[in-house]
Amino acid sequence: METGYQNKPGFSIPGFPQKWTFGFQLIVLLLIVGVIGAGVYFGYPYMNKASKGNTAELRAGFNNFVGFAPGIDMNGGAKPNKESRMYKEFGVLFEAIRMDDMQKLNDALKNGDLDFIFTTTDISPIGMDRSSDLAKMSVMQFLKIDDSRGADVFIVDKSINTVADLKGKKIACALGWPSNTLLHATLEAGGLTEKDVQILPMGDPFAAKTAFTTGNADATVVWSPDDEECLKSRDAKVLTSTELLPNIIMDGFIARKDVLEKKKDLFVKLSRAWLVANAEMSDPAKMAKAAQTYKIAFEVPDDVSIILDGMKKIHYANYGDNINFFGLSTDFTGLTGQQLYTKMARVYKSSYGNNLTNIVPWAEASFPGVIQAINDLKGDAHVAEGQIQFAAPTSADAKTPAVAIKPIIINFATGTWGLTSEMKDKIENQLGQLSVEFAGMKVRIEGNTDNVGDASMNRELSQKRAKSVADYLVKTYNFDPNRFIIVGNGPDKPVSSNSTEEGRATNRRTEFQLLGK
Repeated sequence: METGYQNKPGFSIPGFPQKWTFGFQLIVLLLIVGVIGAGVYFGYPYMNKASKGNTAELRAGFNNFVGFAPGIDMNGGAKPNKESRMYKEFGVLFEAIRMDDMQKLNDALKNGDLDFIFTTTDISPIGMDRSSDLAKMSVMQFLKIDDSRGADVFIVDKSINTVADLKGKKIACALGWPSNTLLHATLEAGGLTEKDVQILPMGDPFAAKTAFTTGNADATVVWSPDDEECLKSRDAKVLTSTELLPNIIMDGFIARKDVLEKKKDLFVKLSRAWLVANAEMSDPAKMAKAAQTYKIAFEVPDDVSIILDGMKKIHYANYGDNINFFGLSTDFTGLTGQQLYTKMARVYKSSYGNNLTNIVPWAEASFPGVIQAINDLKGDAHVAEGQIQFAAPTSADAKTPAVAIKPIIINFATGTWGLTSEMKDKIENQLGQLSVEFAGMKVRIEGNTDNVGDASMNRELSQKRAKSVADYLVKTYNFDPNRFIIVGNGPDKPVSSNSTEEGRATNRRTEFQLLGK
């Protein structure tokens, strides 16, 4: 993307509010139609136009992103194919049309030349203000296809060890892209906002990479494999990534509501096929085959190994994952599509340079009916992904430097460590979603007291209080108990003077600390 076009006066994309700058209009358009995705792999511009008289029953517009590889392989390529598994096993003739022209993708969805396109759930609220063209089309997400698992990376200079160290630093980031989501989540975990840092807004993640490699930024948020180039360019390291925050960038498909209702049976067939294909990616041989098919279908010039490396940094969503995503399971304690969309709608409504007034709620932006109509995908391959398992805590974990620290004040009664309902609500509100978002990171919970009373007894008491918090999180969110390291500091780590009541109150705290790898 040529970022110089963003501020040209008088230039506007049809269908977007005129009060939006062209740069913002362009960002919204790019992110919704799928140029962003998990950001694992992005190729060269190429338009794969369908031939006249094609027999496809469903047509999708995709850019070059390896998240589509399983479905493309199921279809035997991009064209409608009666010899494919997509048709023989699932009964649908499907065509994937390679489009890197985002305006044409948007127009094609609007005029019916395409039945569905690609989106990213965490960023989609930016394009779903009721004044936008996409919202006026009543587009709805009907399928989740993947999560980024290491494809999005927050790189920092060697001098930066914690989120708190980012204060005042220059961070290059493509705003309005999934990189923005990782940036926000990381800052939030350390108690910072975008106002505490110097954000260098980039036109795309490639520009963000260049800003860092040329020494013009202290930190950057990039896609894989650009993270490798950043790490080689100077003395740098990974602060966070979607390997550590595995639930914040989710990709899927959207279609117009009227098309979904009219062709629901076909969407159900295609979604069944896609979910089966995704489930098969646990087999390395099938993943390698999908990478090869994808390379040929979309005429990708790079080696298959590059495509395969990108695919390995994605979690391909199965049927059970979609049940959870659409909030159709009462037992699920992870992040649903509604929770992610709603949170990011709140974040992006007025932050990061946006000016959105009336974002469509999730109930109008999602279509769970397709998943609800699928009831025959059984067996382990279709069971939702479980919680991440951790090795048992070691003595070293108690001393590992924390990437981010979130203090929480819980006022225990003297000599007690049991949690009241008010305490539990506070833990859920302040630590619950943070724990879910950073599900790939170990957590150290440290209990602290003031200096009143016996120091040894205070250490024991603070240990019990910290464990109460950890036990509640484990029970409420089904986390692996090994994820938590419990430390009772007693009065040994004051953050304020114990000479005043205010200082002593500040010292009586529980700290929630996220540990890096």
